[in-house]
Amino acid sequence: MGKMNNILNHFEEYIGVLSLILTSFIVFVQVVLRYVFNYSLHWSEEVARYLIIWFIFIGSSIAVREKAHAAVDVLVVYLPSYLKKVFSLLANFVGILFCLILIVSGYETVLNVIKFGNVTPSLGLPMYIPYLALPVGGFLMMIRFLQLFISDIKSFRNPNGLSDERNEEVAKR
Repeated sequence: MGKMNNILNHFEEYIGVLSLILTSFIVFVQVVLRYVFNYSLHWSEEVARYLIIWFIFIGSSIAVREKAHAAVDVLVVYLPSYLKKVFSLLANFVGILFCLILIVSGYETVLNVIKFGNVTPSLGLPMYIPYLALPVGGFLMMIRFLQLFISDIKSFRNPNGLSDERNEEVAKR
């Protein structure tokens, strides 16, 4: 499972970094061409938009993995450790449900776009490619929420609240 998780980590990071670099480069070139050479690439804004969409959904998965999403924890901070774990379980479960809704609705949207044969205005690219960011990003986020959910369940079994790996480290000392 650890090797598969590393592959997923690298996939998310490489796609995220690549899309951000490409977007920055395309926008930079477009600005230089427009204001210096009075020439415009008709496809640059469209490509940048779709790359940003993919970056947001892949980045959301990374944010779930790193527990970097915005959270309102003003009440949870004052709760005892046991109730913090309960709220964490509940939050991850709600995250899983949200991702399931995102996957299903994104999948239906992609099917509708395919059915109608929509294409992007400038590139003529099938429109389902940008829309695939919804179910793919939702699926990646759901995997990360499931990992957190399982980790929270395991922490209930451990008396000191540490993960199994951390417990082994503490036991060795």
